[in-house]
Amino acid sequence: MKEIIRKFTMGHPKQMIEPVVWQFLEGFVMTFPAVATYFAINLFIEYFENPQVIFDKGYWNIALWMIGLFLLQLIISTITFLRTFIPGAINSTDNKKEFIQKIKKLPLGFFSKTRSGELINTFTGDFLAIEQSMVGMFTGLFGVVFSCVITSIFMFYFNAKMALAFYITIPVSGIIIITSMKVFGHLSVNLRSAKDDTADGLNEYLSGMKILRSYNQIGDGFSKLQAAYRHLMEISIKGETIGGALLGLALTFARVGLPFMCFIGTYLIFGGEIGLTEFLSLIIIGTKIISPLLTWMRYTAVLKTHYVSAKRIDRVMSEEELSGNKMLKDIGEIEFKNVCFKYMKGENIIDDMSCSFKKNSLTAIVGPNGGGKSTILKLIARFWDVNSGEVMIGGVSLNEINTEHWLKNISMVLQDVYLFHETIRENIIFGHENITEEDMLRASKLAGCHEFIEKLPDGYDTVVGEGGSTLSGGEKQRISIARAILKNAPVLLLDEPTSSLDAKNEVLVQRAISNLVKDRTVIMIAHRLKTIKNADNIIVLDKGKIVEQGKHEELMLKEGLYHKLWYLQNKSKEWKISLGGEK
Repeated sequence: MKEIIRKFTMGHPKQMIEPVVWQFLEGFVMTFPAVATYFAINLFIEYFENPQVIFDKGYWNIALWMIGLFLLQLIISTITFLRTFIPGAINSTDNKKEFIQKIKKLPLGFFSKTRSGELINTFTGDFLAIEQSMVGMFTGLFGVVFSCVITSIFMFYFNAKMALAFYITIPVSGIIIITSMKVFGHLSVNLRSAKDDTADGLNEYLSGMKILRSYNQIGDGFSKLQAAYRHLMEISIKGETIGGALLGLALTFARVGLPFMCFIGTYLIFGGEIGLTEFLSLIIIGTKIISPLLTWMRYTAVLKTHYVSAKRIDRVMSEEELSGNKMLKDIGEIEFKNVCFKYMKGENIIDDMSCSFKKNSLTAIVGPNGGGKSTILKLIARFWDVNSGEVMIGGVSLNEINTEHWLKNISMVLQDVYLFHETIRENIIFGHENITEEDMLRASKLAGCHEFIEKLPDGYDTVVGEGGSTLSGGEKQRISIARAILKNAPVLLLDEPTSSLDAKNEVLVQRAISNLVKDRTVIMIAHRLKTIKNADNIIVLDKGKIVEQGKHEELMLKEGLYHKLWYLQNKSKEWKISLGGEK
């Protein structure tokens, strides 16, 4: 039970204390009507025997007491509702914030093994299930159980035989409920997985719309999405059919106890063991207890499905975070010491690499595709942790440095730029606080994007499509560079920012980069070797290993891999398409 409560509350069991106390109090007050029924029936019988007895015995005082109990019940129920649902909603919001903070601290390896659809459904569906549990079912279960126990004690006190008759079918219901909980648990896992599949399928379909259209595969893509939704529907129907049937059967057996108690009570009346007053009192108490008893069973079954959601959230919250709490006063040399890294299984992407990136210098990384160039930047940005060896920043291990602090000291301009569905202004100042209009305009002009932005209908207030779909590749790159200029970080990571651009945009982006790299530690991955000809150091990478490094002139004299790549790029410029095939 302790572990269940921990998962339902995301490790904050104290959140349950006040709601449970009020639920217990409400459960206790809810027993008053059942007990008061006994006295009311006695009053009713005595009235028919002697109408004057109501006035003689002060039964009007009893009536006032019953009205007072009703008002007390109303007050307690209202307070319980307010002190359960309002804090529950607040706690749910706080837990979601904690979940987001946790996500921020996880390495990218977690996102590689976790589907985006799963995370989306966890944040929406799973948290909704937990909120429903915490503000109603889970805490309410304590009050319902307490009410059932107290009322049952009164039933056994008045007449044990009729009480046993009422509960004779409850063990059967209990067995069915336990069985249904196992079924609900299994089906809930499958249902959540199917929902993850549909979320992934929808995201893939919408994100890949351009590709699907270009290959005339919109129908096939939609068929795949339809199949995912069909599978979800089948599992949902199966769950409702099997789980619903078992739960309905359990509730039916529980309801059988009341008519069976009536039958036994009638037999006891004719046998002279009980009177009419006791019989009617127990029957009415039975009708009062059946409702919380059935609620108890429903809650128990449904909470099993919600526990699956609690475990999914707990799995994310239990993931190991990126460590480190040191703050750097000065960003010194970046150094790799015998670094080895691989993403999942297989061979190392980076294999026993040792090198340094001098402060305030430009280091270029070149080499064949798949050699590990982009991985180096990801390790420096600590998107991933190395498998062995160390990445040092000014003599301090990157694992010991606070991740948020380190990321504030890095600017990145990637090959694939993502822009948010916001205005261009919001995209440029993204992640920067207290930025003035003058600062934003200066960065835009240095990045070479001010001119084309001004030509747009709404200028800087123009809303771009999701991912920047309404802008060209060169325009998105220059906006990304404007972001980096605004950040003004001492370390700049460039991942082939001009590789997919045409000649005109390449010149504009290169000019913008020239304004960006001054007085910074720059590490640049280059596909076009002419762009890094003047680099302070060029690292040539092949299959995760450094095969050579030095300045351009030095590497050309070595006539190694760099010389070969330079020769091939220059030769490719002379290539022309021939209708008669290659000659």
